[in-house]
Amino acid sequence: MATIKESIKVVAVFDNGIKPAKFKWKNRVYKVEEIAYTWVSRDGSQNIIHFSVTDGATLFELAYNQSTMKWSLEQTA
Repeated sequence: MATIKESIKVVAVFDNGIKPAKFKWKNRVYKVEEIAYTWVSRDGSQNIIHFSVTDGATLFELAYNQSTMKWSLEQTA
């Protein structure tokens, strides 16, 4: 896994929780084909929701900060 830690734009569905549908990184749009795993971590008082997702070819870790409402691409493989 390569560490990225960059802000990204995400289109998400809010239906019984939050689910990323697609995201833009380095001027390319990636469609989320599958959410493989989801977990929550904390950064001080902030909850961070992590998503292990794939576009069908590459695995990505996306993170959503519930306090700031910002997304980041944490890692890719």
